[in-house]
Parts: sequence; C-alpha cells; structure tokens
Amino acid sequence: MRLTLKITLAVLLGIALIFSIYSYLSIQREREQLKKNLSREARQLGESLRVMVTEIWQQRGEKEAIGFLSRANKIHSKIMVRWVWIEKDAPEKYKPRVPLDQLDDLLNEETVALLAGSKQGHDFLLTYLPLLIDGNRIGAIELTESMDEMHDYVKESLRRSAIVVGTMVVSSLLFVGVLGSFWINRPMRRLRDQAERIGTGDFSAGLNLSGSDELADLANTIDRMRSQLAEARKAEQAANLEKFEALEELRHTERLATLGKLSAGMAHELGTPLNVISGRAKLIGSARLSAADVCRSAKIIGEQVDRMTAIMRQLLSFARRGEARKQRVELNALLQGVLPLLEPSAREQQVELLQGEVGPPLPVNADPGQLQQVLLNLALNGIQAMPDGGRIELCCAAVADVKPPETVSLNPAGWCCLQVRDQGNGIVAEHLKHIFDPFFTTKDVGQGTGLGLSIAYGIIEEHGGWIDVDSTPGQGSCFTVYLPLADSGEIT
Repeated sequence: MRLTLKITLAVLLGIALIFSIYSYLSIQREREQLKKNLSREARQLGESLRVMVTEIWQQRGEKEAIGFLSRANKIHSKIMVRWVWIEKDAPEKYKPRVPLDQLDDLLNEETVALLAGSKQGHDFLLTYLPLLIDGNRIGAIELTESMDEMHDYVKESLRRSAIVVGTMVVSSLLFVGVLGSFWINRPMRRLRDQAERIGTGDFSAGLNLSGSDELADLANTIDRMRSQLAEARKAEQAANLEKFEALEELRHTERLATLGKLSAGMAHELGTPLNVISGRAKLIGSARLSAADVCRSAKIIGEQVDRMTAIMRQLLSFARRGEARKQRVELNALLQGVLPLLEPSAREQQVELLQGEVGPPLPVNADPGQLQQVLLNLALNGIQAMPDGGRIELCCAAVADVKPPETVSLNPAGWCCLQVRDQGNGIVAEHLKHIFDPFFTTKDVGQGTGLGLSIAYGIIEEHGGWIDVDSTPGQGSCFTVYLPLADSGEIT
C-alpha cells in the first residue's frame, strides 16, 4: 500500500500543481480582461460625458457643467463621476484621488486609466478624461469604479478551483487506492511471501501471477530462481551424500588396514591361550586326572576362552562399520579401552606401552568409535616408528590458554587434549607440513595407505578440534589432539 500511496501522491501532486498553475493563469487572464472591459466601459461613458460637459460649459458655464456631472452620479450608480482640476492649488473637492505626477499624460490631452486603493483597503479603477478650458486650464472628468466585484469574482474562481482540486485528489486517492490494491498490493504481497519462503529454504511452492506487466515478469523470474535453487539443493544433497559415503568408505578401509596391523599381534596373543586349552583338553581326555584336576583344567579352559572371546569382541567392535553417532564420552575411559588393542603390537615391537596419570573426568561430545580409530592410528604409527623398541605414552588432560587455529570457529568453555608421544625416528621438517595430506606417506610400499593421518585429522575437525604435531628427527614425535570440553553431566 505504501508504494501505491507514493505513486498516487506523486501523480496527484503533479496534476494538482499543473491544474493550480493553469487556474491561476486563467484567473489572471480573466482578471486582466475584466479590467480592460471595465476600463473600456468607463472610457466610453467618459467620452459621452466629456462631449456633453464641453457643450454645457460653453453654453451655460462652469457651474452648470459641474452640476451636470453631479446629476450623472444618480444615473450611473456603479460609477462615480466628478470634476477635477489638474492644478496644484485646486480646491480640495476638485483635487484628483491620485497625485498629480501620475497624471502627466493629461497635459498632453491623453486619457489616463489606473488602479488606486483607499484607506479602507478597497481598490478602484480611476479613469481621467482631460478637458482644456479657455485654452490654458486643464480639467478632467474623473470616473471611479469599485473593483470589489472583480475581487469577488477572483475569490469565487479560486474557491471553485480549490474545490475541484480537492475533489479530484480525494476521488483519485480512492480510485487509485482500489486499483492499486488489485494491481500492486496483492501481487507485491505474494512476491514478498514467496521471497520469504525461499529465504527460509522452502522451494516447494511455486508462484504464478497472471498478466504481462513488470510484476508478472518479476514473479516468473523469482519462480525460475526458485526452481534453479531447488535443483541446486538436490544436486548439492546428492553430492554431499556421495562425499559422505566415499569418506565413510575411506574411513572403513583405513579401519580395516589398522585392524590388519593389530591382527598380527593378536594372532600371537591368541596362540598362548589356544596352547593352554589344547594341553588341558588332552589331559582331560587321557582320563588320568582326578576329579579335582579335571575341574581345575576345565576352569582354566573356560578362563582362556573368555580371554580369547574378549580379544575377538574388541577386534570385531573396532572393525564393524557403524553409523556416526556423537554421544557423551569420558576420555580417560576411552584411553583405557584402547590400550588392550595396542598391547600385542607393542609387545611384538618391544615397545613399552604407558598410560599417563589419570586425572579428573574429561567429558566430550564425540563418536567413541571414531575417536578410538584416531588414537589407534596415531599409536600404531608411533609403534612402527620404533623398529628397535622404545616407549610410547598415551595421556589426556585439560588445557588452558590454548589458541585455536583460524579454521576452528567453536568457542567452548574449555579445551582438553589427547597426547601420543613416542621415541621413534621423528619427522623431518619438510614432511611435517604434508603429513595430514591424503595419500602422503614415508613408509615403504605396501606398509601404509597414506590415509590414516588425513582421516584422523578430518574426524577431529568434524568434532570441532584440531591436531598439532611436534617432532624432532632421531628423538621422537608428539601428536596432540585438541577437543572441546562438553558441559558437565552424565558421562557415557
């Protein structure tokens, strides 16, 4: 409605201005024409009176001539006629209504017509017709006609013009307001609602405005934009789905690769309980054991089976592809659950596996399986970096005064970190800036995919954190995983 009102007011203002100027010019033209008509009538009357006054003055004298003019006032009630002398020392009753310097043309025996005002604020049209008396005195017939009638006419014309303009403005406002409501307001409201729906991401409803005006063209353009955005969203969703599926496939592949590294140590780990089970089963089968020894052997067999079952359950749990699901996780408990999976590989490489001091609970919102994969990748890389044995330490703690990189947008209440520190060969400086690049590896062919650290960094990045690395060639490396602390509450 505001747009319609603005357009209406602008158009009406222009029309009213043009009409007002036209009315003013018309009134001025009529006023001048009326003044000319009045002046012409006064001149005609004056000419007639001048002929008769001249004749009477010559035959009967001055007194009779001036008296004749006095009697003429009774006949012409609208025009007052009097005799005046064009002299400085003329008697008061025969002095003109205007100063003598305005009547210089009378000395040349020319008729003078001019406007003059009274002390009461009235305007008069004065007409002077000169008359030469005795060859040396100049007198004149003064005709005075009030201009009140003309002023009344002008006022009435102005009043009628104002009424016409006012009526035109009011009727135009009503008329344009009704038409604007149908032609502008309703289409604009529909366009606004459609734009708001598109702004909120709703591309389902189309917009169809009938007509061939600019608003209909705009509606068609918006509808085409809506269709293009809907198609772009579908394409983006499909691309994101493919991207997530490919990323999950890579993570699962890397998880299986990590599982392969763990399996070598686990095979040796399972060999010992299998030998125990085999020996005890043979003893029981020999029938040479007492009842108590049979019970003790059966109990040992059960313990070894439980041990192997626990190992296999851990491997299967880690290898199984699962849907990413963040939940509340306590980092100290997660770290303790990873250590048994690393023990066989560490023992095979003659690496001492240490866990840092357990501090207060460190809750984070994370997918435990993904965090477990990150820790295993980092720890196995450290174990493989120590072919001659050594020590690897895993710990977690809360940190303060840490400055996140610019790529991290989270601003949590606090940060915590997981550290994996080894005594391996270390990483040279030129390799440090590439270690998180996909398919970058310094291992021999067949010993690494080059995806482990890249996937680990992507997982931590999705959890709102980042990974730092500090390495000295020949002395070892320290990988630090930073994660945002969760609010206090129940921990899974």
